[in-house]
Amino acid sequence: MLKIVDYAKRKKIEWYEVFRHAINESSVAPVAILTQGEVSVFELDEDGLIGNYPDAEPIPLAFVECTLSPALMAKLIYARFPITVRPVPKNMDGFAGHFYQLEDMPIRPPAVSKYEGLERVWFGFSKQFSITLDNIWIPAGYEFNIQVKSKYESVVLTVSKKQIKPQTKYIAYQIQLGKSMLDSWQFLKRLATESRGSETIELPGFGPIFLKQHAHDIKGSILFSETAFKTPTDGEAVKKNSFDRAWSRIRGQK
Repeated sequence: MLKIVDYAKRKKIEWYEVFRHAINESSVAPVAILTQGEVSVFELDEDGLIGNYPDAEPIPLAFVECTLSPALMAKLIYARFPITVRPVPKNMDGFAGHFYQLEDMPIRPPAVSKYEGLERVWFGFSKQFSITLDNIWIPAGYEFNIQVKSKYESVVLTVSKKQIKPQTKYIAYQIQLGKSMLDSWQFLKRLATESRGSETIELPGFGPIFLKQHAHDIKGSILFSETAFKTPTDGEAVKKNSFDRAWSRIRGQK
């Protein structure tokens, strides 16, 4: 294993280019090896209330190889380190972005895999931890293909200039990579969760942007803006049905 900064020096690239490559690379990805932190397991009951999962012990994050989600890597490209993750507030009402289902966890220790397929299981970080570049490692044998970088920077769209919006470039790039429409929409929602309208995120195929979940339509709309959100009316909405139509149109033009 090598620290990501040392790996990047060996490959003569910038460390954030490793993240860009890994966001759409499913075989091997950077991992975080933290010195502190803990995950607690929760259960959502039939009334929609969240409580401790029966007999579940807290899962330590320290000194284990924790997988970084692609959405978190997209955030870390523009992050000001260290990134501090604070624990779930006690006696809080609602999820408020502090609880995660398994597929949405930004950092995932191996021990959570035993909860695969359990829909009512949620997770929350119960002890504070910080992420720095010194915490992020990658296998020394990881194959970084420089052509992927070139491919990322030279996405060619066969749509009219009037249609070239951030989501259009993102869709074209996802199609180019062979991704599915549903998975691409779900990933866009995870990016919005990480950005929260205040932090720059890397939108594949487009670049830096701010995303935010739509307060009045969390399931079916995403807000995007090229500047940080300052008021609830900021941003342009992308609805799921318009996303689907754009996907079908662009796929037909490839």
